[in-house]
Amino acid sequence: MIDMPSRNREAFLRALLDIAAELSSLHDVEAVLLSIVRHTRQLVGSDMAYISLNDHSTGETYIRQSDGVVTSEYRTIRMPIGTGILGMVASGDAHYQTTDYLKDESVPHIARIDEIVGAEGVRTIMGVPVLVRGRVIGALLAAERTPRVFSPDEVDMMTSLGAHAAIALDNAQKYGQALEDAEALSRQNNESLQEVLSLRRTSEFDDELMHQLLQGETEEGVLRVTAAALGVSVWLLDESGSAVSMRSPSAAPLGNSPGLQVPISMSGNKLRRSLNAAAATGRAQLLHGSDEAVLGTLAPVRSGRSPMGFLFTSAELAPAQQALLERSAVHCALALLFVQAEEDAQHRMQLDVFEELLSGDTISALRLDRRLRPWGLTSREPVRVAVIRHQQVLARDFQRAIRAITSTRFIAPAQEDLCVIFTEPEWVTDLESLERSRGMGLLAAVTGPMTDITELPASFRQAQSALSVLEYSGRTGIIDSSSVGLVGTVIHLAQESRSVDLTAEVRALTQYDETRGTSLSKTALRFFDSDRRIDRTAESLYVHRNTVKQRLGAIEKLLGAGWDSAPRSLDVHLALRAWWHSSSARDDRTGTRAR
Repeated sequence: MIDMPSRNREAFLRALLDIAAELSSLHDVEAVLLSIVRHTRQLVGSDMAYISLNDHSTGETYIRQSDGVVTSEYRTIRMPIGTGILGMVASGDAHYQTTDYLKDESVPHIARIDEIVGAEGVRTIMGVPVLVRGRVIGALLAAERTPRVFSPDEVDMMTSLGAHAAIALDNAQKYGQALEDAEALSRQNNESLQEVLSLRRTSEFDDELMHQLLQGETEEGVLRVTAAALGVSVWLLDESGSAVSMRSPSAAPLGNSPGLQVPISMSGNKLRRSLNAAAATGRAQLLHGSDEAVLGTLAPVRSGRSPMGFLFTSAELAPAQQALLERSAVHCALALLFVQAEEDAQHRMQLDVFEELLSGDTISALRLDRRLRPWGLTSREPVRVAVIRHQQVLARDFQRAIRAITSTRFIAPAQEDLCVIFTEPEWVTDLESLERSRGMGLLAAVTGPMTDITELPASFRQAQSALSVLEYSGRTGIIDSSSVGLVGTVIHLAQESRSVDLTAEVRALTQYDETRGTSLSKTALRFFDSDRRIDRTAESLYVHRNTVKQRLGAIEKLLGAGWDSAPRSLDVHLALRAWWHSSSARDDRTGTRAR
């Protein structure tokens, strides 16, 4: 026990000042608490010392730091305020002490706490409240494992130390709060800086996209800039979710390739619902699969409320990147609108020129060259003509596909058909490739070259006649108008009137072949095409001349005498040519053996 009257009070005050100076230099709360309990134990010479802090939300006080405590249960005591010496001191009424805690009936006991105190071997406990500006924030206690009475001077010393501890603890908490506020402010500044940088990046991204549009780039330019900015491949989808075009950060574009596939593993109905949901929000959003896994990011492309398609990337984009994809979708819509406006203007201009050329009116070369200049044509340049018949000829996508073929110079609707003017013969091969890749089932007739574009009316009519032959035959594909001849004109006129039976003259012959499985109609046609020479007919059919004579006799019985003599021979030959182009002659055209 310390004998305060015999001690040097000046030394004690000096030590107290040193402790206060040390505490004032500490800014970490835990370091302040640990220093308090160590100095307390040293000054009063106790077995242990500890400090508690009040948790007013639960009505409890708990030991925060200790020195000299052996058991972990004692170091972590938590008890209601007002119970035990710790709880009574933490209530702030006054200091308390007891020389035999477990037997002191004046103290409100808790059985669980008593077991912990007994395990630690504590007998004597003395504590003083820790107050900050009149508010109790905890308690400072010293304890002994033997009976002891703390003198009034020791209580005063503990009280003074508790006051210094309260000030130091308050300063440390303020300092900690200041640090937290500074960190929060720093985070806020960083967030503001990131926001500014994000806005700057978005502005630069917008500038680059607008530059692409002002340079006359289509949606391909928008996709290229977007893929480079995001570092991922970007697809342009149509309203149904089919791929229209794609750009990767480094690879060349696949454009409108028919093999272009979107990496979305989702059923058609679920994809349709997801696309509708994205279109309704107008915002970029993550696309989830059936197992809620992220399949990518989707942003609607629309003009006002009119849907135009979607931008899609298989990457899971962060919010800032989603914002860039949304901006890209806006510029993509602008690009598509510009393309549509240009196509509409081109359509009107080409239609005007086409109708003027078809009228057959005399047009000066100077005026015609001026009108053809936008499409790189002159009135004296050799060109070719194709007339295409298909249910989609008026659709934008169809016309874009035709316009994309190399050497296409001019397209214009002609009633239900599409007239195309091109310059290179390879155009036909490219059209055949497009037909095979898409399986469009189109009908097309080509003619030319024309030495002068003013020959368009005659070439257009010739191509229409060839188209009628192709349609009459029930086939699809591309036909050369020069291979049709006069019969094409006849078939075309008959198709327009829809009341003339071109094969009526040889009906008895064709019906006989159909019922008997013979090929007399084919023999008769070969006979005419071989200048009515039996030897040439036999050679072309790979049969003996006597066989041909027998067949000609059978034909005369069916058609009557004079079928192969003028003037009736012209009608019969023309009817046979029309039959040859019809769908009913398909077996004979594919090589059925004649009988």
